[in-house]
Amino acid sequence: MPPRKKSRRAKRPAVKKTSNRPLRLLLAALGVVGFLLLSLILLTYVRQSRLAPPETSPPVPPVIVKPPTPVVPELTRALPQPEGLRRLLQQSLTRGGYADGGLTIEQDHGVTTYVLDTPFPDAAELDVLLDPLRREAPEVRLETGRAPGALLVLLGDRVVARLQFRPLRVAAPPPPKALPPPPAPRPALPPPTSLTPPPPESGGRVAIVMDDLGRDLASARELLAIDLGVTFAIIPQNEAAPQVATLAHQSGREVMIHMPMEPQGYPRTNPGVDALLLSRSDEEIRALVRGYRQRVPYAVGGNNHMGSRFTESREKMAVVLEELRQAGLFFVDSRTSNRSVAFETARELGVATVRRDIFLDNVRTVPAIRGEIRRMVGIAKKSGEALAICHPYPETFAALRAEVGYLRAQGIRVVPASRLLVR
Repeated sequence: MPPRKKSRRAKRPAVKKTSNRPLRLLLAALGVVGFLLLSLILLTYVRQSRLAPPETSPPVPPVIVKPPTPVVPELTRALPQPEGLRRLLQQSLTRGGYADGGLTIEQDHGVTTYVLDTPFPDAAELDVLLDPLRREAPEVRLETGRAPGALLVLLGDRVVARLQFRPLRVAAPPPPKALPPPPAPRPALPPPTSLTPPPPESGGRVAIVMDDLGRDLASARELLAIDLGVTFAIIPQNEAAPQVATLAHQSGREVMIHMPMEPQGYPRTNPGVDALLLSRSDEEIRALVRGYRQRVPYAVGGNNHMGSRFTESREKMAVVLEELRQAGLFFVDSRTSNRSVAFETARELGVATVRRDIFLDNVRTVPAIRGEIRRMVGIAKKSGEALAICHPYPETFAALRAEVGYLRAQGIRVVPASRLLVR
């Protein structure tokens, strides 16, 4: 058997196996990149989870701490100098007319004393006088009561100035000018008296006028309960004016019209509605005075409420006084200005008149008012009579009640204002 021939097959070219190393590198790189991306995502999530506030907690606003404001004690403010205060006070006295021949300045151990030949002013006039001083130096204190008629100006506990008021008594006046005689006096009005003082054995006579009445009946009843013949001065615009006037008359007390008049400082200081103003015509003034008489029945006279400017006008006061003269009423000059011409004008026109000697309650404390009542007694003993004005303050009622016994012990007779009139 012949030998088997080997079959010839075409030899395939040897195929080299491609190396998988690059593939593995690529896959590894992709894996690393994926791991990094996943790690980055996880890290971001974790950080946001830690930084984000809990859903249940509201956001807390940031706290802003302000620096503390330094506290400056009031005492660090420089106090005014006494010399400056005295200069301000003297300027106020000059503006108020106190330097027109009636002012004396004295020095004693660093205290300047201003001696004024005028009675102690009322509260409204005193406010106008001392307002510049108070505005410039709020630390300044005012004090009364150490001596009769004295007003002390203190800086702390130091007295830097003193105002000494001196009441003036009127000497026997000259005979009035020849004018048409006034109408016959009203039956309820006692005849006017002269300036001749009562006999020496008498303690003197005083008339006490209580202003500003008519607001209510309670004050009127409280005054009537005091065993003193105080004269009622009723503001016509007050709500209970007619009732108070009627009650006073029925109780045997004298009734006056407390007529509101323009003060210094108007309109900042306001005397009330329907007041007598310098800007009003003569006919308006007459109509107002007639209206006052209707609002205050049984009135036998009148006096001024405020009026520190109006009573300085001779022309306007003549209109008021002529209206009172025709009605047979007298006039009491409350002397709210040391330049008032009301008393002199009334005498020229033949109107029965008198003027105030003392205010009892410029200082609203019972001890101070009791001191002024006793000063009133001193004036009456020296001059024979005195006219005082007060107001319906609780302190005034208390002081009057407390001094009833003293007045009687001194032989003082309390009489209506009409008993002190002169012509």
